[in-house]
Amino acid sequence: MSQSIWRNASRTPTLLGIPCIAYLPGFIWLFHMRWWTFWTAVGVIVAFAILSRLGWTFRMLWARMLHWLRGGRVRARPWWYRNRFMDR
Repeated sequence: MSQSIWRNASRTPTLLGIPCIAYLPGFIWLFHMRWWTFWTAVGVIVAFAILSRLGWTFRMLWARMLHWLRGGRVRARPWWYRNRFMDR
């Protein structure tokens, strides 16, 4: 049985096990060569390397942060609609 050519279409491209988007600060450093930019780029790459070793992705961390900001319960109606019909 042959495999579909689209099987790996949604995977994040990686280089040395680190997502390719993590190398973007390195490319920014090429246009703005300062030591603080270099160390920031290295720090971002190392942070993404640690995250990838733990099996976490940027999308998962973003979703967890939004969940933490939003709270455990997401309501379907806005606050002003819910409060309009409350008996006082």
